[in-house]
Amino acid sequence: MKYLAPLLLLAALSIFANDGIAAEFESCPTQAFIIQTPSSVPIAYGVELATGSYVILSDNMNRLASYNGVGFNYHDNYIYGWDYEASTLGKTGDDYMITPLTITKDADAAAAGNFFVGDIAINENVWYGYRKNKGLFKIPLDDPSQYPMTLVTGSAINATYNITDFAFHPSDGYIYAVTNGYNASLLRIDPFDASATNLGVVVVSTGSKFTFGAQFFDPDGTLYMSNNSDGKIYRLDVNDSPPLADIFAYGPSSSSNDGARCALAEVPVGENVDFGDAPDTYGTYMQSNGARHSIIDDFYLGATVDGEANGYPTPLSDDYSDGIDDEDGISFPTGFELGESAVILATATGSGGFLNAWFDWNKDGVFDSDEQAITGHALSPGNNSVNLDVPTWGKTGQTWARFRFSSLADIGPTGGAGDGEVEDHQISMTESGVTINYYPSSSTFTSIVFEDLYPTQEDYDMNDVIFHLRLIEYVKYGQVRRVEFLAKLAAAGAFYHNGFGIQLPGIAMSNIKENTIEWSIDDVTQSASPLESEQTYGVFILAQDLWDYITLSTGCEFLRSESGCGASYRTTWKMVIPFVNAVPESQMPDFPYDPFIFATPESDHGRAAKAVVGEHPGRKLEIHLKNKAPTDKFDTAYFGSKEDRSVPSQGLYFLNEDGMSWALEVPTSWKHPLERQRLDACYPEFIDFAADNSGNTNLNWYLNPITALIFQD
Repeated sequence: MKYLAPLLLLAALSIFANDGIAAEFESCPTQAFIIQTPSSVPIAYGVELATGSYVILSDNMNRLASYNGVGFNYHDNYIYGWDYEASTLGKTGDDYMITPLTITKDADAAAAGNFFVGDIAINENVWYGYRKNKGLFKIPLDDPSQYPMTLVTGSAINATYNITDFAFHPSDGYIYAVTNGYNASLLRIDPFDASATNLGVVVVSTGSKFTFGAQFFDPDGTLYMSNNSDGKIYRLDVNDSPPLADIFAYGPSSSSNDGARCALAEVPVGENVDFGDAPDTYGTYMQSNGARHSIIDDFYLGATVDGEANGYPTPLSDDYSDGIDDEDGISFPTGFELGESAVILATATGSGGFLNAWFDWNKDGVFDSDEQAITGHALSPGNNSVNLDVPTWGKTGQTWARFRFSSLADIGPTGGAGDGEVEDHQISMTESGVTINYYPSSSTFTSIVFEDLYPTQEDYDMNDVIFHLRLIEYVKYGQVRRVEFLAKLAAAGAFYHNGFGIQLPGIAMSNIKENTIEWSIDDVTQSASPLESEQTYGVFILAQDLWDYITLSTGCEFLRSESGCGASYRTTWKMVIPFVNAVPESQMPDFPYDPFIFATPESDHGRAAKAVVGEHPGRKLEIHLKNKAPTDKFDTAYFGSKEDRSVPSQGLYFLNEDGMSWALEVPTSWKHPLERQRLDACYPEFIDFAADNSGNTNLNWYLNPITALIFQD
């Protein structure tokens, strides 16, 4: 027989139930309410979400324990939450006093204890509370004469998630919550049985764990979450796929945050707010979560600050439209030269403020995390001199800088702050005194030629892939700041599909400024990063499959390795690679660095290559210049297989027993063999050159071919 737990009548509370409750709040107020209990006495804050500015509404809510699980009731315009002192539901009006209500609990509710997670539904006048491993509970609020508290049927088994608050969506009927921990996920919770759907990780912490103790909605379905430890208010659109959170504003922090807000109220921006005026790619308009500050008396940069209801990016800046230039707190007595120091003059009105600044060094239209040049620098009232270093990897020309003054030391380039000012300035970056090293020269190319039948030689015609390569180093004070590749595909005499890359031996992958790499193919800018992951050194993939860049003449099987199959057109790659820290010239790899080919992933590369690794080799098969070590992707099972006689312990790589290699550098735009004509037959002097590991025999072997065996343009 089904057992029905009896309702347990709670003992009479020490007040007259519902008597003396203050008046209701104004209909659907726009501010958010944060309740904190720093020392056993609940304190109520009013928070303007647009900027995070807040005021203390009440420093004593008439209780001696926490007030948690709070929600704003759209149906009667009161706040309800769990009163820890009386272990019951409390009701709060516009005097911010907590009045405990007389409730009755079923057996499960009586055993659940106190609640710190709760909110009030939009489509029903009911408070819901959640306890992990206990379940979801509800208290109808329509009848002031009785407040029965019951377990939502079937919810106990679903109550497994770790949350510290939740909020009802303004229209879809679901509850949403962002979990705690280092990887915070968005949950969509069904109030019918507390079952939850994980919608994905929305924000990841690189420091302490998240504890989102206050969560609430606006009418557009944007969820706001206040992190207890630092007061940062994050926001996300629960309808996005995937949903991702960003820092929206900076509010009050506490270990005991709880929040309530009318979910049907807009998030307004008042006129007493200062916005930036850089282009909107940097975050200027409100809809872009633009940098903004509530204006308070005697706390800003320079001599003046003015307010606006939204950002006005240049050239529509209010400085131009109203003739009042409030960007008067930051000035630049020095210029900004790459690799040099610069000085900023910051004038502060008011004390207790901190300066943060970002420079778009790479000119990509956003302030990246590694472009913060000033971090939490305390300013004294009046003039302050601040030094910063301009990175060598920046780009010359006009760019933008953002300066934010606030009582908060930890602040980002976007989002709202409760005080201070933001100033955006356009600056110019220069570079001088840089010398350029060309290899082989500013007007010529070296040839890198490959035989792709490794680890066998077979036809050894060395025309399967031929690149013409020019390398450039930009140097100042004996330090290489960046390198440049110019590569042209000169010939492709192979049926197999090959990719092409260049390794910088000895240059750590972490020292490559990846988000500042510039590269193009036939002058078309490429957006994907060419820097290959999971490598020790910098490895750059110019092409995964060279056949994607080859157009053959009618009747031709190959490019420029058969008579009559020439073409003047050369697919051209250009790549500029900045270093995070400039590299001493003495520590740079020797020219021509380490160009190599590899088997295109998922393509056949012959039985010999497949036999070594038991599958299509892909990145496991690489072919490098003689005595150049492979990348981390290479499978060392190829060493010693078939005709390879590599001995890594002796620094010997990619050579056979006669010293012949599968890749060569020829220091000119040379005449290469025709298809299936062996290199050593076309260039007889090559045999003795290859046999001498010192490379001092027949240095000019490539100048003396048997003409009938080589390709003629």
